[in-house]
Amino acid sequence: MTEHDPEDPGSAGAPPAAGSPESDSWRIFRHLDRFFEHKGTKRFVSVCEVIGAVGVVAGAIAGVAHLAGPGGSGDADSSRSPATETTGPTTAPPAATPSSSSSVPPTSSTPVLPGCWTAGRILVDCRESHRFEEISGATQCTQATVIAFMGGRADLDVVLARPATSPLGSCAVDAGHDLPTSAKDVLTKPASASWRRCNDSRIRKIVACSSLHSSEYFATGSLRRATTEECEVAAVQYMDQTPANVVDELQIRAMNVVSNSPDPARCAIDARGNHLLVDSVRNLGSRPVPIYSS
Repeated sequence: MTEHDPEDPGSAGAPPAAGSPESDSWRIFRHLDRFFEHKGTKRFVSVCEVIGAVGVVAGAIAGVAHLAGPGGSGDADSSRSPATETTGPTTAPPAATPSSSSSVPPTSSTPVLPGCWTAGRILVDCRESHRFEEISGATQCTQATVIAFMGGRADLDVVLARPATSPLGSCAVDAGHDLPTSAKDVLTKPASASWRRCNDSRIRKIVACSSLHSSEYFATGSLRRATTEECEVAAVQYMDQTPANVVDELQIRAMNVVSNSPDPARCAIDARGNHLLVDSVRNLGSRPVPIYSS
């Protein structure tokens, strides 16, 4: 029996007899062969081959792009947060140098006290000679406001200064003349006599109690005309001394003023005889009476 070459279709021999088991298989393979040999099938296979080639090329391009991208290596974790990636050292920008226009000018170690004016209404430091001084935050502008600013008691102290309006429209102390010091709390200081109101009977003029004087004025806390008894009671608080203990040098007198006069002075402490005083008797206490001796 002659053997046929399986690679040679011509040597396949005749088809199997009809009705044999091999006849059905042979028929199926023949149909498949015709299907694959059909022009439409070949065209479809060619298109699939092209699409497959394009997919391979696209995949290769994507892989190259991934390797060349920000991650740097093909096996880098693409889901890693940028905050966890290691970056190279950065150089901080140089600190900005303030320009001369924004620099703060040097300040003096000695503060300047504002709110004082000369008699000519020129603004000056309150440590310089001035006549007017602003009372900051004053809600009223009365004689009581002035005395409180000066550190005194409106129900006892009588001063030369009066309330006035500053060039800024606020309440101010008018000292009556230029003085080289602030009026703030001045009545609590040893030099308070230069602000207190006294009288020199020799020339019949109002003077500062730091000058030679014959009488010193004080208040009772009431605007009605005072009695001698009311003045003696107020004198105890004013002098911090009982009038009877200084009766040889001083006497207490009720002034002849009209009730409701805005001037608070209601009483006077007079030097007896022709004596004069050289200082105020405010808070005299146990000190000697400041009688002038020529």
